[in-house]
Amino acid sequence: MIVEINCLSQYIKVDLQNMENVIHGFDTSGAIFSNNVPAWLVARRDDALKRLLEMGFPTDAEEIWRYSRVGELLERDLVLRRDLPKLAKLEELGTDFPDDLADLAASGKLVLMLKPGSASIYEPNGSSEAVVSRALDLGSSFLENIELSSDFFGLYTEAYSEDVYVIDIPKDTVLSGPIVVIVSGVGTSQTFLPKISLKLGDGSVAQLIEAHVGGATDSFVASSTDLYLGDRARLGHFQIQNMNADAYHVANINSYLQREANYQYGAFSFGGHYARVRCENHLLGQASKAYLKAAYFADGNQMLDFRTLQDHLAPNTFSDLLFKGAVAGTSHSVYSGLVRIEEGAIKSDAFQTNRNLVLSSGARADSVPNLDIRENNVRCSHASAVGPIDPELIFYLESRGIDPRTGEQLIVRGFSTRYLRVYPHRQYRSW
Repeated sequence: MIVEINCLSQYIKVDLQNMENVIHGFDTSGAIFSNNVPAWLVARRDDALKRLLEMGFPTDAEEIWRYSRVGELLERDLVLRRDLPKLAKLEELGTDFPDDLADLAASGKLVLMLKPGSASIYEPNGSSEAVVSRALDLGSSFLENIELSSDFFGLYTEAYSEDVYVIDIPKDTVLSGPIVVIVSGVGTSQTFLPKISLKLGDGSVAQLIEAHVGGATDSFVASSTDLYLGDRARLGHFQIQNMNADAYHVANINSYLQREANYQYGAFSFGGHYARVRCENHLLGQASKAYLKAAYFADGNQMLDFRTLQDHLAPNTFSDLLFKGAVAGTSHSVYSGLVRIEEGAIKSDAFQTNRNLVLSSGARADSVPNLDIRENNVRCSHASAVGPIDPELIFYLESRGIDPRTGEQLIVRGFSTRYLRVYPHRQYRSW
């Protein structure tokens, strides 16, 4: 059965008058949700609904949404198209599979393709040790004890999405190939709310690659990725966002690191009309480490928006962030990040750097790094830079017979090359 509700636009319109009526209006447990929802999932949905009621729809007056285009969603008649999710295994990729992702899928140990109401599993290199389940099928889950998102759309996905999948990797497992998750965009004015929760057992090693692609005019994807790393676990996580030019995309990433866990995150963002990443990293265990990098390029009227949190809650933790991007045309990029050192997190190190090239007079880049230090005996620094290409560099290349346009491209490529080397699949470094 397929159910359509004018979810987001209805929510916003009523929100301005009476938020409580909105929540009651979305009490659609008999229509949009499965009738057999486990108790722990019902409780999480109820808590998420309560927090949405308290929070209200975001505005750019809030610091976490400052500079954003969240207000444009008010003008869109977005529809949440739902049917009960199906989890199926494929023997081979279909003919409709995107050609530019075929090599990426072939390299995977486990490939998970997400569309509204369905998830397809493909294992090109033999069966994987990773176990994929629908949240609806789990009588109990480690998610029961995990804090809910503090983001509006993270809560919205928690409350209303059926497309919630859990990936469990047993302790002391080393996956020989990456887990590849491909999130396909949706049709005009449609909304998709996929959520992946990955649990990495103690001592396990894995790589997760997400590709967010497609999306029609005014479509909206609000994705959530929650990552739980046990003691000494290691995860490399790469997220490619190359949505169509008129699509909206909001991604929430939350990582939770236990003792001596190691998390490496790389974001590549190039598509979408408005694309936002909120990446929060919680270093819960002693000697846990997080390395965070991003490369992005915006053109035309695009806006790419990044919000980060490096949250140190235990002693001897380490985080290092480097986000680099370029803007052209009349595009706009935003980086706003916070390093927070909690009481008790002694001998922690945290570094945060954002650098931006502005390639045209109509382009704009905002950079707002922040520190919140509540403990002594720590090392922290932050830095940001926004500016055009040095004219002397262009002049030097011209003197070597290189035209200005090509010279600019070489400089931009060189600006990001060192970072792009961390991405394991060479064919996508040219994006």
